[in-house]
Amino acid sequence: MNKIKLTAVMFLWGSIGLFSRYIDLSPVLLAFYRAVLSIPVLLVMVKLNVKSEQIEKTSVLLYALSGILIGLAWLALFYGYKYTSISSAVIIYNMCPIYVMLAAPFILKEKLSVLHICIIFVSFIGLILIVGMVEFNRSNVFGMALSGVSGVLYAVIVLINRKIKVKLESTIATLIQMIAAVLALIPFVLLEDNASDFFLLDIRGVLLTIILGVVHTGFAYSLYFSTYHQLKSIEIVSYSYLEPVFGIILSMLFVGEVLRIEQFIGGVLILGSTYLGEYIKSKTLMVSVK
Repeated sequence: MNKIKLTAVMFLWGSIGLFSRYIDLSPVLLAFYRAVLSIPVLLVMVKLNVKSEQIEKTSVLLYALSGILIGLAWLALFYGYKYTSISSAVIIYNMCPIYVMLAAPFILKEKLSVLHICIIFVSFIGLILIVGMVEFNRSNVFGMALSGVSGVLYAVIVLINRKIKVKLESTIATLIQMIAAVLALIPFVLLEDNASDFFLLDIRGVLLTIILGVVHTGFAYSLYFSTYHQLKSIEIVSYSYLEPVFGIILSMLFVGEVLRIEQFIGGVLILGSTYLGEYIKSKTLMVSVK
């Protein structure tokens, strides 16, 4: 049952790029309303599932910081979806584990092994194949660059989460992150001065935006964390790679995107090498626990 739940979550997250194409809102408003609409769901989940929680100020501040970065990462990724293909955006964004590997020696004082260096090298070859096969114009370059920025921001979030010594209950932590994301995005909304555009959407646009916030975010995060302590880390890592796969398949089926053979190979190199790195890390953690 937990594996079915995890697959459902990955399908939902993989379909976010597709949903963004059918909602006539700017990337700023998409990110903003996604966070805003998730908060009521998370509040209900906290009320139903969390009885008492010891909250440490330092942990709250770190989760709030990661929430700010989540808001900015969503903003960058929605720009990526808008200005380049969903397939390119989702693959480049999913290089996040590579950015973590590159930063870990400097921030976490972790050693970079030969295997890690090989994984990074293979991933960047994959990136070159993807970028090299995309038509070079301002829109595509901008979209791919911001997809990469989103991946880098998520890498920073991962590093921050590793630094948190006293972990909060996952639903409370996510609620703090979503509130922080909303606060971080408010200045961008004010600069655009178009927050009311949501109320000008047609029925389909309103429904899709609500689904994006309530189902893809609030419900999906809750479902994800409900499986978090029931499955082994290697299983979670394995299923997480369904997200970009679903994203690519849905973009081909519903948007008509075509993935050229070179891009397909590039995607396999990136996702395959990052999966290998995560798999080895999970196996190492399992051995150390034993």
